[in-house]
Amino acid sequence: MRLELDRMCLDDTGGNPERLAEAIHDQLGAAEGAVPVYDIARALDIDEIREVPLKSFEGALITCPEKDRGAIVVNSRSSRRRRRYTVGHELGHFLNPWHEPTTLTGFQCTRADMLVSFGTNVHLKQEAEANCFAIELLAPRRRLNRYLAGSADLGRALALATDFDISKEAAVRRYVALHDETLAVVFSRADSVRYIDRGQEFPALGFWKGDRLPALPNIETEWQELDPRDWLKRTARVGLWAQILRQADDHAIIVLRAESGEAEEDGEGDVDEELGFGPRR
Repeated sequence: MRLELDRMCLDDTGGNPERLAEAIHDQLGAAEGAVPVYDIARALDIDEIREVPLKSFEGALITCPEKDRGAIVVNSRSSRRRRRYTVGHELGHFLNPWHEPTTLTGFQCTRADMLVSFGTNVHLKQEAEANCFAIELLAPRRRLNRYLAGSADLGRALALATDFDISKEAAVRRYVALHDETLAVVFSRADSVRYIDRGQEFPALGFWKGDRLPALPNIETEWQELDPRDWLKRTARVGLWAQILRQADDHAIIVLRAESGEAEEDGEGDVDEELGFGPRR
């Protein structure tokens, strides 16, 4: 049975990606299980979703400047969960009235574009908004209360990945962004940083993409205390703990939890400054 959605009902949301996703879920109602992103795209004037092997980009939206109809191309070499996210990302470009095509035929998005969380130019801003829409659509916050309840735990983020059929990386990023505790996540390969995502209150880390990670404790899912001097950019009395998920090909997901304490007496500022807002990196 074909899903029926009214695209006209999305017009009042403007270009806010969170509101766009919420408006779709308002029409879906109290659904359970993985969000049917392919059916949603087809119900909102995407005429075709093609899965083909791609090399230089992860997904594409083929459309005209008016964006009245469209087609989505997805990299068939990627996992099912990544393909679902790509469809959501391209649908975000299609439905956002502020997004302007970046090619003669529409949009072409790389794997790096799928990780953008904030924009310093028009292209990055559009990619960040498409990512925001995709995760709000695939893991709507209205359905996440039971995963976010209680103390932070990597196992709940992994359960979110299974129940919503999204990648572990997307699920952990979502969990870190929405949980009440002060969290960050480091994605690594062969003990080097691939990328970092941290909550606004999490203290700045002392390394960047491509840097070597501090020595990791031999732990898996249990929280274990770390020495903040090895991990944080500045000296503050911050308690730091980690949970680690080791994956194939030397990949790892490291969730960090920070708890503030009294400031060091070294004249470098108090804990409020240390835990203040900083750019995600």
